[in-house]
Amino acid sequence: MHRRAFTLIELLITIAIMALLIGILLPALAAARKTARSAVCLSSQRQTAIGMHSYAGDHKEIVIPSYNMSDTSGSNPCDGWAPILDRDAYVPASVQTKASVFYCPETIDVEGLATGQTGTDPLLPKGWMDWPNLRTGVKNSPVLIPDKGFTKIIRVSYWINADNPIGSQVDSIVPDSFFTGSVGYGPAKNEPKFIRHTRLAAFKRPASLIATADGVYAGRQRDNKVGTTNSRIGYRHPGAGGGAANVAFADGHASIVTARDFPRGLPQNPSSAASAEATAASKAENSFAKPTVYADPDKTFAPF
Repeated sequence: MHRRAFTLIELLITIAIMALLIGILLPALAAARKTARSAVCLSSQRQTAIGMHSYAGDHKEIVIPSYNMSDTSGSNPCDGWAPILDRDAYVPASVQTKASVFYCPETIDVEGLATGQTGTDPLLPKGWMDWPNLRTGVKNSPVLIPDKGFTKIIRVSYWINADNPIGSQVDSIVPDSFFTGSVGYGPAKNEPKFIRHTRLAAFKRPASLIATADGVYAGRQRDNKVGTTNSRIGYRHPGAGGGAANVAFADGHASIVTARDFPRGLPQNPSSAASAEATAASKAENSFAKPTVYADPDKTFAPF
């Protein structure tokens, strides 16, 4: 009797088929892993939104501040919304860890606001920032505030939709402009106003109002588009227009918003002729039934 065995050609064909199958399967597996990480990110933002609602329920309907401060420069330590949720036992966190509800699994491991801005580097908005934080010149440095119960440095890779004019004295303050604000900032130049807590009653479209999103820090709503200098929105997930960001809304739900559909705030001087086009675009992007960065879009855009 003769024993049968694979010929060299048969072995090569088998190896080629296996290589082909692996080549087909690997991209599918990679896509599945990205989808799974995006789902974790979406769930995390929903958890933080629920924590914020619990905070408001326990504090006479006031919205959690992006952070508390006592001047206009940020020369004193600022606590931060994530450390507040952790300290007050609404959403627990660990010290400077990636395994945290405040950290998206798709985060680029880079300090996004190390020099105070993201500049033109497209990776920095996809990075992280440590809180509590102290602004020293143009640098942001993590600090503890033990006398107020902040004994952890928490790594956060989400942006919060806040009135955030830290670093300079603005002419005026418009209360209840965004989801929240840097409570205690002030006074403004033209009037002795300070940024105060926003209340849930200020939200006219809570199901459309963006609370948090993939990204770093807060503010600069006018720079939300991909490729814009100093953008703080981190489009970490696949989507139209250059990616997508997972977003938590003021009513507590979470969903994904593409870079194409993510709304911008008004330009710095919306009434100027040079800003007319940007003002019109902002108004359209924040219109009814679309995601918005404004607590009351109708009131904000009424003069335009």
